Amino acid sequence: MDVYSVFDFSDYKDFFNSWVENQPKAGHGEYRRLSLALNVSTTMISQVFKGDKHLSLELAADLCDYLQFTDEEADYFILLVEYQRAGSLKLQKRLMKQINVRQEKARKLENRVKSVKEMSEEVKTTFYSSWVFSGIRLLTDIEGMDNANAIAERLFLPRNHVQKILDFLISQQLVLTEKNKLKMGPTRTHIGSSSLLANKHHQNWRLQAFAKMSQPDEKNFFYTGPMTLSQNVANKIRQEFPSFIEKINAQIMPSKSEVVRCLNLDWFEY
Repeated sequence: MDVYSVFDFSDYKDFFNSWVENQPKAGHGEYRRLSLALNVSTTMISQVFKGDKHLSLELAADLCDYLQFTDEEADYFILLVEYQRAGSLKLQKRLMKQINVRQEKARKLENRVKSVKEMSEEVKTTFYSSWVFSGIRLLTDIEGMDNANAIAERLFLPRNHVQKILDFLISQQLVLTEKNKLKMGPTRTHIGSSSLLANKHHQNWRLQAFAKMSQPDEKNFFYTGPMTLSQNVANKIRQEFPSFIEKINAQIMPSKSEVVRCLNLDWFEY
């Protein structure tokens, strides 16, 4: 599936037709699904996107909801419709200037390059507020997970929600865009145990582990082993955890990104 942005287009019909072509089965039945969503006839949809008719601004707004656009994408799409519906050359020129400004703004956002740095505390507060931020970032390093639609389908999340998180990740160089494809960025995401956000980070992923426990899958492994043991052995086991994690990281770093996994270790006295 090709990856593209509405900001790459100056004609709303060209954008929508390209979007349709990139849907499963080359968009077969998409006009019918859209007509039902907008409560109009398929003939009317065909006359718009294959003919000379234009969407009303009201239908354009409804179509933006159907496409699950962000607010910025929706504003731009409606601007394209206004341009096509303009009744004078003077108005078209004015609207085209606005279109060019929006396109340039979008290009600057996508191509923003920052030096490699650790996240600020403000950014960490947002990033560690939900597992989804880290989960989406990691997925962008997997083949085929290089666009919002694919990630939304993988995580069963609304595309609009995924895109808003991607916009945040891109702005912080946690995710990059290269040739209209997403990839994981170089900004570090480590959080120390002394941080007040560490507990939140652990809780977010523990909750995901709990959810997966009710979905049997041979790829997953969960172990709970309450036990009694000597204080000496307990201390030795505790000291082995950092070494164990270092051995795992030594294998992870040079390996190719093909799957995503989460490791949780719970070791505590009760």
